[in-house]
Amino acid sequence: MALILRNGGSQSPDRWLKEPRNNQPIHDIGKIRVPIEILNKEGKLTEEEWNIIRRHPLVGAEMTKWFPKGSETKQLNQYSYEICRHHHERYDGFGYPDGLKGEEIPLCAQGVGLADAYDALVSVRPYKRKITSKEAVNMILDGACGAFSKQLLQCFQKASMKRDWIEKSD
Repeated sequence: MALILRNGGSQSPDRWLKEPRNNQPIHDIGKIRVPIEILNKEGKLTEEEWNIIRRHPLVGAEMTKWFPKGSETKQLNQYSYEICRHHHERYDGFGYPDGLKGEEIPLCAQGVGLADAYDALVSVRPYKRKITSKEAVNMILDGACGAFSKQLLQCFQKASMKRDWIEKSD
């Protein structure tokens, strides 16, 4: 996502880019509490299994409260919490776990949520084949992965047309 925002346009706040991009890898830390059989299931998930999956943002956010405390980690810990808890929220309010809408969703979580949606599309998963970068970009821009802010989508689209994006996606 940092590549998207860095290459996507100057409207992305530099202060956001410096630290939260380093937190993206921990966004799904709460999945440690999801049984591996559910994570690797090849077929359709049951409603009960979906409910277990939908709890991972809450579990991850709680785990961030155990991160080392101090003045130099305070902001980083806040980003970690927001990313873990809100990366599945969507701009139209149809995300989870809190059903936040629009600017209620922290910018760092919006960015990681978009990057997570893109990664899910271009990666092989037990339950699906991967698709091309171009297909993934089009699906996200068309709203097939939920609603994202117009500004974030503009940055994403602009970044996806950059040469280094194209080279990395091939």
